[in-house]
Amino acid sequence: MNRYQRVLLAALPASCSVFYVSANELSFAQKSSIPPSFIETFKHSWAAGRYVFDTPINPFFIQGDFNGDGRLDCAILVKEKSSGKLGIAIVHTGENQVRILGAGRRFGNGGDDFAWVDAWYAYPKGAVRPGADGSPPPKLRGDALMVIKTEAASSLIYWTGKQYRWYQQED
Repeated sequence: MNRYQRVLLAALPASCSVFYVSANELSFAQKSSIPPSFIETFKHSWAAGRYVFDTPINPFFIQGDFNGDGRLDCAILVKEKSSGKLGIAIVHTGENQVRILGAGRRFGNGGDDFAWVDAWYAYPKGAVRPGADGSPPPKLRGDALMVIKTEAASSLIYWTGKQYRWYQQED
């Protein structure tokens, strides 16, 4: 660590400076980019012992109002320590709960390993076009996550008010 990084690290709240995310650690800039409230919630949750942050794609985390309460929530890519399976951790602002999708836990058509995802973004609240199976599109309560395997498939991950659901867009 160079002098500049030590000075910046010293200026951060203690909770940020002592949080180690994985054996192959995120870069200093990446760790500094993650919202501190997300880090605190994750660090004190059940998930911290089982998952680590991962950066297989850029951006490695996304913010949006996923539960529709008017506050920014955070979704970050994670890896299950024991299996190496990839997934998404989501924290709603103001809640002390981490939700894990994939990463060793089966979720929708995405399965239990999201290693296939090579792009994602926050899909703004609004109309959703009909999906691949012809089922009626969901009415979004907030923003959703669009997860993509480029040139192959895409799906929306959205909040129902009680849980996250999967809506296949394209195959």
